[in-house]
Amino acid sequence: MPFETAAQAEDFIFSSYMAVESRLSGPDAETRSPELARQLLDAVGEPDATFTSIVVAGSKGKGSIAFLTSKLLESFGYRVGLVTSPHLVNFRERIRFNGRAIPPEDFVRLVNRVEGPAREIIASLPEGRYLSPAGIILAVASLYFAEQDAEFAVVEAGRGGQYDDSVVLDNPLVLFGPILLEHPAQLGGTLAEIAATKAALLKSGGVGVSAPQEPEVLDVMVGWSYQVGGGLVVTGRDVQVINPRIVGDKLHVSVQARYNLFEDFTLAIPALYEATNLAVALSAFEIVRDEQELQMDEKEILREAMANLKFPGRMQTLSESPFTLLDGAIARSSAQSVLESLSQDGRLLRPLTAIVGVPADKDWKGVLWELSSVCDHLILTGVRNPRLKFAGAEAVEFARSIFPASTVIEEAGGIAEARAMLGKSAQLPATTLILGTQSLLADTLRDYNFDLEQI
Repeated sequence: MPFETAAQAEDFIFSSYMAVESRLSGPDAETRSPELARQLLDAVGEPDATFTSIVVAGSKGKGSIAFLTSKLLESFGYRVGLVTSPHLVNFRERIRFNGRAIPPEDFVRLVNRVEGPAREIIASLPEGRYLSPAGIILAVASLYFAEQDAEFAVVEAGRGGQYDDSVVLDNPLVLFGPILLEHPAQLGGTLAEIAATKAALLKSGGVGVSAPQEPEVLDVMVGWSYQVGGGLVVTGRDVQVINPRIVGDKLHVSVQARYNLFEDFTLAIPALYEATNLAVALSAFEIVRDEQELQMDEKEILREAMANLKFPGRMQTLSESPFTLLDGAIARSSAQSVLESLSQDGRLLRPLTAIVGVPADKDWKGVLWELSSVCDHLILTGVRNPRLKFAGAEAVEFARSIFPASTVIEEAGGIAEARAMLGKSAQLPATTLILGTQSLLADTLRDYNFDLEQI
């Protein structure tokens, strides 16, 4: 029976993975099979051959870089697909064309189209192997983009690179956010090992554009680029970020790329860390445009496009009174950037409440350390996603050991309960920060009734 609803289609996408999830352990090299994604793409007619793929990898900033790159291309009239993960409010947000989520009827229709070939692949697999959700999503997205006559597809990679499904794409361009020590059990126990698996997305003769990296990471990336005969453009070495600053609720920055000076660009994302993400995206745009010097009117098109962007979940103001800000900070450096940006803008007002939902496998201690000097009321919250685990009592105990004794520290089961706690506070906050994982962003945006069909 064909799928009739988006929920049924989504269940099928995860079915092969869910059948073996409880038995999966060990490095990605032993548990993941990206070649199956290639088999599926070939079985449905190689739709990815009809457009140029740009893959975005790294440990943080991937979503921003992918989004900014897609919007720069769209502003010049290119037809652009975008694949990101996870979604915020609706699963279909993972597949977008020119900013709009794939319509439900197209999503269901195309999952039905890939179901037969996917089931054939799944039936042939040995015990413990699976066809990944990302591989099926990539096939559905590629079919949809081909139908829409897409010229480019910007694809956000998962946690790795060499064993990520995006590695099967013939991408001449790969963009890298900062690479950090993350997922050591799956990617490797050292920065060099993790960098090596992500660097594998730079293909023979291709070009990589990177955010600034630790020396150990950069050594690996440079070595790999020589090995495959590719080029590597590095922000801070080949591209300069000039005078990033927060003015009002916007980021102002200039970028000296290799062939163009992009002067006084603004983003409606008041976060200093986005300056580097923009520099990577602008450098990628230069490469797409054959590394030519742009005319003033062409730069103005890009400048206007960036000034008008709205990026959900990135330094997003949910309310002005009281001031409430949402951000996906899950590491100490990210939380520090949020606080620095608000301080520079004069919006770090007391009393301050922080609602924090950072999973146990992320840097929740680092986030709490940064908040400890400015927070008057801390609410540690969970999310609706049952697969995410939180530190719970350990986080409460840790917070009490580093926060002033006057700080009120509470736990909530989710964002709705956390917001209810705010209403019962003896003193309403002047500033509320909601910081945490993508699932917390999703729960919050649903709670605030945001519609993300078009971004």
